Amino acid sequence: MLCSCDDAYSDLFNSIIKLIQSRFNYKGSEETMGNSASTKSDLTKEKAFIQSLGDRFPLGDSELRKFVWCYQNLMVGAQPPAGIDDSPLQCLGTWSSVYGLYESTSFVDPLPPAQKLTEALKIVEQHIFTPGLGTCLIERALCLGLSKQTQITNTCSVEFPKRSMSMEEALAWKTNYFSISSIMNQVPSNYPLEDFLEGISVSCGRRGSRAALTKLFMISCKNGNKTANASDVICTAYCITLAGSYLKNVSIDATNTDWKYFLPQKTEEDTKAVVQSLIDSANKQRLSVGSFSGGNFDSDNNASVSLDEFVEWAETTAPLISSALPTFLHVLFSYFVPTKALTKGNDKEPRFPFGVTPLWIPSLTVETKESVTSPASSMIVDPSTCMFDLFALSCTSLPLASGRWHRLFSSEANGLSCNRLMHSILGYGGPTLILIRAKNNLGTFGAYTFTSWTHESGAFYGNSDCYLFRLGPDPFALYRPKGSGVMSMDTEQTGSKDEARNYQYFNPEARSKGYDGLAHGIGFGGTPEKPRLYIDEVLDGSCAQSDDLTFENGPLLSRTPSNGSFEVEAIEAWGVGSSQQIIDALYTRDGQREDAAKKIRQAMKGAKGQFLEDFQSGLAGNKLFQHRDQIRGRDGDCGLESNGGDQKDK
Repeated sequence: MLCSCDDAYSDLFNSIIKLIQSRFNYKGSEETMGNSASTKSDLTKEKAFIQSLGDRFPLGDSELRKFVWCYQNLMVGAQPPAGIDDSPLQCLGTWSSVYGLYESTSFVDPLPPAQKLTEALKIVEQHIFTPGLGTCLIERALCLGLSKQTQITNTCSVEFPKRSMSMEEALAWKTNYFSISSIMNQVPSNYPLEDFLEGISVSCGRRGSRAALTKLFMISCKNGNKTANASDVICTAYCITLAGSYLKNVSIDATNTDWKYFLPQKTEEDTKAVVQSLIDSANKQRLSVGSFSGGNFDSDNNASVSLDEFVEWAETTAPLISSALPTFLHVLFSYFVPTKALTKGNDKEPRFPFGVTPLWIPSLTVETKESVTSPASSMIVDPSTCMFDLFALSCTSLPLASGRWHRLFSSEANGLSCNRLMHSILGYGGPTLILIRAKNNLGTFGAYTFTSWTHESGAFYGNSDCYLFRLGPDPFALYRPKGSGVMSMDTEQTGSKDEARNYQYFNPEARSKGYDGLAHGIGFGGTPEKPRLYIDEVLDGSCAQSDDLTFENGPLLSRTPSNGSFEVEAIEAWGVGSSQQIIDALYTRDGQREDAAKKIRQAMKGAKGQFLEDFQSGLAGNKLFQHRDQIRGRDGDCGLESNGGDQKDK
């Protein structure tokens, strides 16, 4: 958060002042006292300079100083202390990594994290980014136009402080090496510092999501056009998101750091559904206003979209796509620093600034008897071959973009059974995603809900933080609730019909023994008798309608049958969110299952205990054979008495 950055900078500034004072006061000479006063004066001017920048840019003081220092080194063509391939993006990232030594309270070697970042950025620019994307990011997003005159010219090696140095010597080195005096005294007029800082502010998401979307769009434009090809915009966001997720995994030494896992799918067929969704949205906007909404369009190229059209589509269909660029830059500037020992788990990773939401390509996990591993699943057999689908869904909601999907159910692994599906999600205490693939090429679609599947009910429950979606092969589509609100307990208990808030439905046949006359299974929207998206408990009457009163209208199936029915070919359920959120949600489910098992044991124990008590008191025998006494003396006596039986036989 900005306030924490300011406090850190102030603490660092004050500590340097105190160390300088203690050092020179100890020596006590007039010359050193003069040097102390001069150094203190320089630091005071520096602080005032940084604070003046803070009045214009939404960045913390420590962030501003770091970017000013990086900018200074880039402008003079200084050689970063790690091998690079003359890449501006690698230079900027390496300088940012080395700067972590200035903010460190101890003198650690900044080279290992800087070299790790440099090697990772080489992979990014060679294999993950499209050709020229790194340069476009530097020039168009960060407004850092580096010409040949400002490329690396100073190749002098740097000797970092050694442990044998005294505190005074190390402090003097740090003060000199990380000085920003040259940039304070003279900023090159043809490379204004303010433009760079504004580019950082916007691209890092500090000016809001719309401004970040604008930068993303500008990177995708070619030759200064005001329009961009829809495919280029989507692929740019996709590649940047892949790069950010890859860099994160490298920085925390995650299990999966193989860059081949993050290779983008670039075929037209892979991205067709989402790209067509953007084009259809743009065409719809043009029809609504009767003309093209800005920009110079090629009448023969319907794939071009304007900035306004892209922003409108992103905010309604894929709101988290605005976090693609801020996430990448945050990882670039904050994850490879020598002051942080990054480990697996979000609690150990650098926090994102307030108002900036991360967008990650999720890691897929499944719990086995031995450990938590990456799963093989029916619909996501190899994540590297369907990475774009993961990206598309992650752009739709915060939990989906939080970095981990944990498989709760897979028809391939657990069998094609709705009962097992319902058992796997009942009690799970977090957001869930349900993916369905229909037979006969009717498409892949599903539903997301933030509300936990807490209980069985013949009525709907949940809130408006849910939606239906179509993943393909038709254009990607999202159908959010038409209104907002939460299904009240009164509505649920009384069964009164408020079809505008029929969000999610969980009604197994065993709950009512099948006598309630309602649909039995899992549903979204519609009515309890006929949900809009319905997974039948016996998988015999599943359907996907195109409209209802809760969610926006639109088809879920390709070539929708007249009755909306379909046969399930494969189905999966995923718990989504951060690693800690998923751990907590699984713990909640385990607790609910244990409570249910405990109640069953208590009921069984009660029945057995009563029988044992009756048996020990002699009542059990009386109760077991009470019917013999009741039938004696009646007509039709069975003749249980041995004598009576003998007489009758005679």
